[in-house]
Amino acid sequence: MTLTIRTRLTIWYAALVAVILAFLGVSVLFAASWGLRKAADQELSSGIDGVAAFLHHKLAIHQMNDLNDELREHSALLPRGKMFRVSDLHGVIIYQPDAMAGVTSITPPPGKSRRESLVIQGRSWRTISRFADVGPYTFLIQVAVDQTEYRELITGLAWILILSIPLAGLLAAAAGYWMSGRALYPIHQITEATNSIDGPSLSRRLPLLGTNDELDRLSATINRMLSRIATSYERIAQFTADASHELRTPVALIRSNAELLLMEPGSSPGMLRGLADILSESTYMTRLIGDLLTLARSGNEDASIPMELLELNESVRGILDRARAQAMLRNIKLEYLPQDQVVPLLGNQAMVERILMILIDNAVRYTSPGGRIWIETWVTAEHCGFAVHDTGIGIAQSHHEHIFERFFRVDSARTPRDGGSGLGLSIAKSLVEIHKGTIQLESEIGEGARFEIAFARADIVHGVTTEHQLTH
Repeated sequence: MTLTIRTRLTIWYAALVAVILAFLGVSVLFAASWGLRKAADQELSSGIDGVAAFLHHKLAIHQMNDLNDELREHSALLPRGKMFRVSDLHGVIIYQPDAMAGVTSITPPPGKSRRESLVIQGRSWRTISRFADVGPYTFLIQVAVDQTEYRELITGLAWILILSIPLAGLLAAAAGYWMSGRALYPIHQITEATNSIDGPSLSRRLPLLGTNDELDRLSATINRMLSRIATSYERIAQFTADASHELRTPVALIRSNAELLLMEPGSSPGMLRGLADILSESTYMTRLIGDLLTLARSGNEDASIPMELLELNESVRGILDRARAQAMLRNIKLEYLPQDQVVPLLGNQAMVERILMILIDNAVRYTSPGGRIWIETWVTAEHCGFAVHDTGIGIAQSHHEHIFERFFRVDSARTPRDGGSGLGLSIAKSLVEIHKGTIQLESEIGEGARFEIAFARADIVHGVTTEHQLTH
């Protein structure tokens, strides 16, 4: 699955925020835990020093006989939750409060302190033990402090971090999606503007905001590329138009001379066949040159083409006699099925008739003798148009997307003298696009073809309402 840049940026942003938050949270958690433990150790170490100093004081005033009571009085001066145990080298306890009995006794190495964190009956303790030499006596002093509240505080902080990371990730994803959308919106505008530029509109350029940032430089680069493409496009179109124009005169001369020679009496059969071939080929060349001129000029004169209000049924009737005469030459029946209401269209009469004749010529060329062609006009609430059907050889589905390309001809329909150049349907499509219309093909091999042309209704586009309709 391909993800959009906006989606990828959102995922990266959310993941980065989550990782940073997790790193900072774990660091804060460990720092808080380490700080509390260090503070407790300092407090416990000072407690051991205090007990050792108290024992030294008792030794100095010769009161070592009743240490249990003396140490009990001393423990009353300690903060709440802090207590100690004093025992001799043989493990005999000299003083221990009741709460200290549940704290495990730990023995440190000689001359060193030993620190432990213990959990006893659901409560957390921090304890330090150390040997203290008091005159001829050696005592094991162990001090402990209850850190249950601190442990609960650290646990609560850990849960807050665990729950906040996915929440922060979701919030970061939403913020990242919004920010990436804002950042990529100019790119979307550039894409839409670039997609709207085609051959006839190569003179258009992308707008520059003057910010001189990356997107502005991208627009400027695309504009320079469009200028180069437009120059090449104009040169090719001009060359095609010039070459076609120059070829018209010699081809017309060849054709007229062939016609004159065919009318000369006494020509041999071989010469007549040769002249007939020359005339046929020159006729084909004349049509091809005319098509090339049409294509070379299409898209350059759109603004100057005169448009008028037409009635589509009348436009079809205007070419019906020519179309039927062309069909009769190949023994093909041509029928007209008119729409029984007004079909209003704003267009160019000559171009609309040219579109019709191209489609009819195409249908006649690829429909076998004895076949049938029919033309029908149609109208809907917003559109109108016409369709040309035939019972010809049909067009394979794989060729539908190429049939309107210049010089494209289906191999199965290619014959040496069918008179087609592969330009007719391309010209028809360009003329339809000048009218802001669409052309569609429905066809299968052996089942004929149906070309449908659709235009916007003139009364809908320009707000003109037809108050009466013609019925037949």
